[in-house]
Amino acid sequence: MARKTKAEAAQTRERIVERAREVFSREGVTNTSLEEVAREAGVTRGAVYWHFKDKADLFMSVRSQTGMLLRFEGTSADDPLRRLEAGLKTAFQRLNDDQDARETYEMMLWKCEYVGEFAGVRQELMAAGDRFLAETTALYAEARSRKLTPDDLDPRLAALETYCFYVGMLKLWLADQHRGAIRRDVSRLIARHVAQRRRPRA
Repeated sequence: MARKTKAEAAQTRERIVERAREVFSREGVTNTSLEEVAREAGVTRGAVYWHFKDKADLFMSVRSQTGMLLRFEGTSADDPLRRLEAGLKTAFQRLNDDQDARETYEMMLWKCEYVGEFAGVRQELMAAGDRFLAETTALYAEARSRKLTPDDLDPRLAALETYCFYVGMLKLWLADQHRGAIRRDVSRLIARHVAQRRRPRA
């Protein structure tokens, strides 16, 4: 019986997170109360507070459930610039194919104000940016050491440029709900961005 109760609690928590994602994406985080989330999930307000201390805690659980959007997979023998390009393209492909991921990132980038109880959330999200910069800096440094980029390429600055490019594209892609030029051409834009950092062929 104890295991069943624990399993039921886990199912309730998961349902609250899923419904919160939907309502946050639809109505905006600021405009959504925990009472509304409870209603959407078919539970009491007390049940929401049993699992989450406040709306910011619920917000971060929604984000965590989606997992990482961007991964630079491959082996050390692979071309690091190709790994960078593939990782960026795969992130946007997941946004296209995965509604939960799309709703989560719409919520994070378009439908939340990072003030008040969400000030701490902002710092956690910036920490994710720091991880992106560390990974892309390492990829550019590896590419330079293998003579795949111009000798004067600064891996740290190149990573910052790619970070700004990625975040800007992410926001524009999510805003482009009518599938205009941004969504149609995102793959080519990524390929062009990475190619401009590659050493010209002799």
